Amino acid sequence: MATASLVASMTSVGGAMANTNRTVGSLVDQVQVAAITPLSMQFFCAKNRSECASSGQGQVTMSPNLMAVLKQVNSHVNRTIRPERDTADVWELNPTSGDCEDYVLSKRSALIRQGVSAGALRVAYTHTRSGEPHAVLVVRTSDGDYVLDNLNNSIKTLRASGYNIRTISSPNPTQWTAG
Repeated sequence: MATASLVASMTSVGGAMANTNRTVGSLVDQVQVAAITPLSMQFFCAKNRSECASSGQGQVTMSPNLMAVLKQVNSHVNRTIRPERDTADVWELNPTSGDCEDYVLSKRSALIRQGVSAGALRVAYTHTRSGEPHAVLVVRTSDGDYVLDNLNNSIKTLRASGYNIRTISSPNPTQWTAG
């Protein structure tokens, strides 16, 4: 039996502790790195426990019906909430105006009500093309990850979106990992 040694060093990555791994031999390990749950998410979950319950499968089966639901919820929430910078960074559900996190939480809630597994719905942080911090909803499916974004009514694969995920919630939205 072949053996390999794994050498890991800790590096700070945007509020997360990341493992930088090197492998010797043919052993390849995939390491999920813990990240600090955003403080505003912690406050939101403390006020809205039912919205933050982790339940269901961590991935859903992609189908034409699921894609139709994703498109309907994405466009409905994008039309319903008026974009506005959040000066206090308070995350809200279904506000009349709000920023990207408010869109994400509203879409997540609507999809759960439509029967999509909460465990497959991930809140993720990235940066826009202009470098601004930005939150999107990532849906883990059998066909890969799809992005619901308040800057675009199209549902795109994560790869097609052009986003590089910095941090993302796990199936439990109060636990996050580095992207």
